[in-house]
Amino acid sequence: MILIKDLEKLKLKIVDSIHPERIILFGSYAKGTYSKDSDLDLLVVIKESNEPRYKRARKIRKSIWGLVNVPKDILVYTEEELDRWKDVPMSFVSNIINEGKIIYERK
Repeated sequence: MILIKDLEKLKLKIVDSIHPERIILFGSYAKGTYSKDSDLDLLVVIKESNEPRYKRARKIRKSIWGLVNVPKDILVYTEEELDRWKDVPMSFVSNIINEGKIIYERK
């Protein structure tokens, strides 16, 4: 289980390492239905990238390695990728946007 202070640590480390546009918490932690076995689901939105999504996520995983002892599922989308999927009914991305909680947004 993750505490608010742990989520804040993760958020600050991600912001410091890749300077995202937004970070969205989704899944059981966003819904308040988490348990001791829940993983932490994050969608990190970046301005642009030519790298595959798995490589983008790897950078984040390396930066937060060992910071909080909870399984993490981290997705990294560009603004363009997010725009492409956000209005598609029942798509994974539209569900995240509709049900997730923004925990960071660049000003």
